[in-house]
Amino acid sequence: MHNIYFKNDFVSIHFDRDLRIGKAVWQGDLVGSEFREAVLLCLDLIDRHSLVGWLGDNRRMKSIRPVDLEWSLQHFLPQLLEGSLERLANIPSHDDDNRAAVEVLYAKKSDSEELTIRDFVTEEEALAWLQNTI
Repeated sequence: MHNIYFKNDFVSIHFDRDLRIGKAVWQGDLVGSEFREAVLLCLDLIDRHSLVGWLGDNRRMKSIRPVDLEWSLQHFLPQLLEGSLERLANIPSHDDDNRAAVEVLYAKKSDSEELTIRDFVTEEEALAWLQNTI
């Protein structure tokens, strides 16, 4: 990814304007207002550049608190589904609680034909899928 959109101790958000793909690399224990701010920045980037692909690298992200999961279900997921994204590639967290929370989000997504989500082991595989090359 060529452009850095935002970076702090918990998340690094990048995008490629030409490919219309964004990426968030998460790490650590991000909670409350910091979590919501980072998620809203991702949504803003998607909206601002009409991104069609997104890579969430969650490998080093810790658990998502129940209150943050509930906020995500009420605010993040509806906005994500209304946006321009067509494909979301996920590299799952090593944290069991994080993976369980993400599964709850997936389950609430329903069968949205506008957004396809897949899990990957490597960033290379995920980016190839996002670029429609696999």
